[in-house]
Amino acid sequence: MSPVYPVTGIKAGVTGTTVPLRLEVDTWYPGQTPEHLIQNNLFIWALRFLQERDPDHKLSFFQIAGIHGMPYQPWDEDTDAITANEGYCTHDSLLFPSWHRPYMLLYEQVLYEIMVKQVIPQLPEDKQHEWTDAAATWRLPYWDWAQKKTREGQDETLYDVPLITKQPRIGVIDLKDGVTVFYIDNPMYKFTMPDEERMGCFGISDIQDTDANNNITTIPAQATSRWATYEPESDTVSTQWTEGTVRNSLITSTLNEHPWYGKGIDNVPLAEMVYRLYVHDYIASYTQFATTKFRTSPDYDPGSPAAYLNLEYIHNNIHNWTGGFDKYVGHMAEPAVAAYDPIFWMHHANVDRQFALWQGISLLDPTKNWFESRNEQLEDDGNWYIRTGDLDTPSTPLAPFHKDAEGNYYTSDDVRDIHKLGYTYPELQPWLDKYKDTHGNFDASLYVADIKAMIKAIYSPGEIGAPTEISSIPRSLTSPLGQPDFNKDIIVNVTYNRFALNGIPYTIYFFLGAPFSPPSYSDPLHTHPQHVGFIYTFSNPIHRNRAAPGCGNCRRKALTDTKSRAQVPITGALIARHPAIHNGNLPHGIHELPSLESDTVGEYLEKHLHWSIRSHTGSDIDIPEEAPFVEISVYHRNAKFDDVGNAARYERVERATRSKPGGYRSVTA
Repeated sequence: MSPVYPVTGIKAGVTGTTVPLRLEVDTWYPGQTPEHLIQNNLFIWALRFLQERDPDHKLSFFQIAGIHGMPYQPWDEDTDAITANEGYCTHDSLLFPSWHRPYMLLYEQVLYEIMVKQVIPQLPEDKQHEWTDAAATWRLPYWDWAQKKTREGQDETLYDVPLITKQPRIGVIDLKDGVTVFYIDNPMYKFTMPDEERMGCFGISDIQDTDANNNITTIPAQATSRWATYEPESDTVSTQWTEGTVRNSLITSTLNEHPWYGKGIDNVPLAEMVYRLYVHDYIASYTQFATTKFRTSPDYDPGSPAAYLNLEYIHNNIHNWTGGFDKYVGHMAEPAVAAYDPIFWMHHANVDRQFALWQGISLLDPTKNWFESRNEQLEDDGNWYIRTGDLDTPSTPLAPFHKDAEGNYYTSDDVRDIHKLGYTYPELQPWLDKYKDTHGNFDASLYVADIKAMIKAIYSPGEIGAPTEISSIPRSLTSPLGQPDFNKDIIVNVTYNRFALNGIPYTIYFFLGAPFSPPSYSDPLHTHPQHVGFIYTFSNPIHRNRAAPGCGNCRRKALTDTKSRAQVPITGALIARHPAIHNGNLPHGIHELPSLESDTVGEYLEKHLHWSIRSHTGSDIDIPEEAPFVEISVYHRNAKFDDVGNAARYERVERATRSKPGGYRSVTA
C-alpha cells in the first residue's frame, strides 16, 4: 500500500492555551489589518496553485473535491480494497457533521502547506518572516450565510455570497517584490481545470436521467466548476445543457453577470431557522440536530413536531441557493460535483461552525451532546467502507481521512474537540478571562451562557418571533382590532422521498397567497412574492448516465424508499399579513390574516397555503394522488418557539393541508 496522507491540522499558531480562529469571510476579506491583508494574498495564491495542480495529483484541488462525490474513485486508499462506484457519501446520515469536519481540515491543511512551501519562498527574504507569521494564524474562513450582509449601494441588509467570490478577477501582491498589486483570475470565482481539460477526461461523466414527467436531462462534464444555464430544444422533450453561448438573450445577460446563486430569498426565515437549532429543547437530541434522515420503524417516536428542523436540511437549502434554481444551475446544487465550486469550502466551514456551536451550548448536557447511546444511533445505508445496516456510532471510521501515517481513520470521537484540531471560531474561545470564576478557573456555565447570548444576538428574530424585518415591532403595538397576540408559532413539517425522481434533485416551494399555476410564472419560483420557504433534496441521480452507476449509498436509499425530514417556519410570514403590520400594503394576491389563533390560521391556510415541486432543471413535478412522495403537515403552538418555560404543545392544523396533494389528510385517509 502506498503511503497515506495524515490529516493532522495546522500546528502553527497553536499555543498552550489558545488556537487560531476561523473568521467570517466578509470580516476577513478585504483585510482591514496588515495581518489579514497578507492572509488574503496567501490564501488567493495558495488556492490558485492548488487548482493548477495536475488532476492526477492526490493533493490537487480536483482530487480533494472529488472525495465528496464524482468520480467515485479511491482517495488515499489501497485500490484493491475499493468497491467501484461506491464513494464516501455521508449525506442523510448521522455522520454528516462529523465526516465533513476532517474534510475541511484536509483542505485547510493542504492550503497552508502550499503557503509555506510554495508561496512564501517566492517572496523577497525581507518579506518572508512577516508572511510566515501571518500564515501561522491563518485558518479557513467561514461564510455565515444566515447573517445578512451590508453591501455598498444597498439601503437594506441582504443574504449574499461573500465579496471574495463575486469578481472574475482579483487583486494580489506580486510575489516577486512583495509590494506591487496586479490582477489575476479569481480562484474563488470558479475552478477551471488545468489546461482547460474537460472534467469528463478524469471521471466526471455526464449525468443523465429521466424525471417523473419523462423529461430527459443531460448535464455534461465540463472544464469549469460553473455550469451554464440551459435552453430546452423547441421540438423535443430533451433538455440539453450548454457551456457556451445560448440563444436566449436574458440567459446570456445573466451569464455575463455570473449569478450562480439565487437572489430574492430574503423573505425566507434563514436566520430564524438557524436560531431555532439552539433553542433549549426545540431540538432535543443530537440525532435530530445532525441529519435529515427520518426513522421509519413502527416503534420510533420522532418527539415534538419541532424536531423536523435540522442542520443538514438548512445546509441542503444553501447548496440550492448558491448552486442555482430552475434555469440557473451550477455545481453547488449537485452533491456529486458540489465541492468543485470554491464556495463549497467556506459554506462547509460554516456548517462545521454550526456543529461546533451546538456542541458548545450542549457542553453541560452529556445526554444531548453526542451520540454514544444506542437510541441515538441510526443504521447506515453503506458506502465503500461502511456496511449497509451497520449502526453509525462515534467510533465508525470516517473514511478516507487518515489521522496518522499508519493509516488509521478518524472517527467522530477523534474530531469531537475542534481545539485539539488546531482551530476554533469567534464564539468558542474558552481561554478568555470572562469565563473564569473568582478563583481563576474555567467556568463552563459562564461559557455556555455566553455562547447562547452570542447566538441570540446574531440570529434571533426578535421578541415576537417574526423575521428580522419586522422584529422591531413593540409588544404594545395596537391596531383597530386591539392589541395583537403574536405569541404563537406555526410550522410546516415535511417528510419526503429524496429519490422519488430517480435521485434527480428537486425543490418543494411554499407559498402563502392566491393559488397560481407554476408554469404561469416565468421567473424562478423563489422570486415569487408569495414565496415563504423551500426544501431542497440535494440528492444524487442514482445513475450517472444510462451506462454508468452513480453513488452506491444513493442507489440503496432509492431501493429502500428512504424518507427525509425538514421544516419551514411560517410564523413571521403570517405576522406580516396581520393588519397591524402591513398597513394596507399587501402585494396583489396576498391576503390579510386577522389573527394568529389556531382556528383562524387553519381557515386561512386552508385557502392560501399551497406548494409546488420543481426539478433542478426547471420541470414542474406533479404529486401523485396514490403513494405521494411527500407528506406535508402544519402545526400550531399557542406560544412562541423560544418560550421554553411554556407548556403549550404543537397541535396539528389538519385543515391547512386538507385535500391538497401530499397533504397530511390525503396521505393518511
